[in-house]
Amino acid sequence: MRSVPAQRKNPIRKKSSSRPSNHKRSSGAGNKKLINRGTKKYFSQMAVGGIIFLTAFIFLAGYSIYKYLNQAFASASSPNSYSITDSNIVSLSFIEVESITADPVILKGLKYIVFDKNDEKISIFDLPLSLKVDMTGKFGEEEISKVFALGALNSTDVVEDGIKTVNNTVMRIFGFSIDRYILVNEGSAETLLNSFSGHGLSEILNLQVASDLKKYTISDLSITEYYSLVKFSGGLVKDRISMYSVTQRDIDDSTNLDGQIADMNFDGDVAREELSVSILNGTDYPGVALFGARLVTNSGGRVVAVSNASSRYDASYIITDIRDSATLSYLSRVLGIKNVISKEEAQRFNENEVDRSDITVIVGFDTADSLY
Repeated sequence: MRSVPAQRKNPIRKKSSSRPSNHKRSSGAGNKKLINRGTKKYFSQMAVGGIIFLTAFIFLAGYSIYKYLNQAFASASSPNSYSITDSNIVSLSFIEVESITADPVILKGLKYIVFDKNDEKISIFDLPLSLKVDMTGKFGEEEISKVFALGALNSTDVVEDGIKTVNNTVMRIFGFSIDRYILVNEGSAETLLNSFSGHGLSEILNLQVASDLKKYTISDLSITEYYSLVKFSGGLVKDRISMYSVTQRDIDDSTNLDGQIADMNFDGDVAREELSVSILNGTDYPGVALFGARLVTNSGGRVVAVSNASSRYDASYIITDIRDSATLSYLSRVLGIKNVISKEEAQRFNENEVDRSDITVIVGFDTADSLY
């Protein structure tokens, strides 16, 4: 009997369950979804935070730039409330001293600079210190060299009162306003003056020079205003920048200087308005109304009456029903008169010129010192 060989049984292989594998893949996909969701949330928060930070940074940067551009380019004894950047005629007193920290302050040079953007020219008037002038206030006739020191006598603020007296004296000489001033040590004066004479900022960009100017200069010019004047002068050809040395004859008879100033304002804002102006002297100081009329005429204004007021006034007034005018703004600023009232309100004063003029100025004792 033949024996049948036993059949070899294949070993039974355990089929690996797919569940663990599927579970593993499912777990990975879940993690991936969790990571994606978390990442998106993280970046979303970062984006929002970044936008907020960037907005705040831009705002602060813009505010800082605004403050920087509107601060004085040098130390300032007092700020000015109006901008000259868009003005067609800008006047500047350039006061050179031995040292701005000295007491008394010794005047070493004085110039009156007029930037005429209408005719694209700059006029630099040099005032020799030996010239004798009739100072404002009650100082009488003195040499220009003494003006700053006399103005600072018995003062609690030597620099501010000295500058004010110099500016008032210069205003009397030219019969025109002073928009800004620069007080500078004589060692830095030439460099600063050159920047207004067509040289631009080339000399001032030197770090040492810039540091000295910051240290030894006082001005009420903002950085924006200073740059606009330097830019204007830099765009002119040389023959459009003139220098004129004022003589004693010019001081004694202002006809020549008045003619030059009036020509600059011939087609200015005040001239174009053609408003009639009356000037009344409400004090017992002689010549106050006449000088006020000279200020109006040289600015291009039309003076129709100059006389004494019917009574004395402690306070000064400007009377007009035309509130939005260049003439009113100019007179208020130059004369330092803040009391602006209507013609109806002025009826109590019983001044006949009020009804005959578009604008009537009554100069009182509060502002007469700067005109007398």
